[in-house]
Amino acid sequence: MRFAFLVSIFGLSASLTAADKETAPAKQTVCPVMTKEDVSGSEVKEVEWQGVKLKLCCDTCVKKFNAEPEAYLIPELLPQLKGKELPKRKIEQVYCPVTKDQVVNSKDPSTTYNGVTVYFWNNAAKKKFEADPKKYADEKLLPQLKKK
Repeated sequence: MRFAFLVSIFGLSASLTAADKETAPAKQTVCPVMTKEDVSGSEVKEVEWQGVKLKLCCDTCVKKFNAEPEAYLIPELLPQLKGKELPKRKIEQVYCPVTKDQVVNSKDPSTTYNGVTVYFWNNAAKKKFEADPKKYADEKLLPQLKKK
């Protein structure tokens, strides 16, 4: 009888553990600013947005996030935001056309190309673009070019 009781308790706890795994929210694995940077280590920085903790990879990303949080609230990168109403980005462009995996905001360096504003991760990326804009003018990264 004891054995049957222990087996049933073990089975119940195992099924609860499996159910917990199914309903547990996905964990954030990358920085929402520098999207190739892993944030699972102990050296990450944390910010809070509307009561939700977000991990960033470095102080530079914290500074960029704090300058314009809505630019970095990308649900695919931040599963902890699932179900939250997110503010609209100020710009349509998401990624720097030079670095390609770094998210930009409306306060980042910019230039005008073919009559539209193009934003960059930093001034070095802006200079590279200006030296050879056709190399970096990809409509997939610069949706504002499609409207021209």
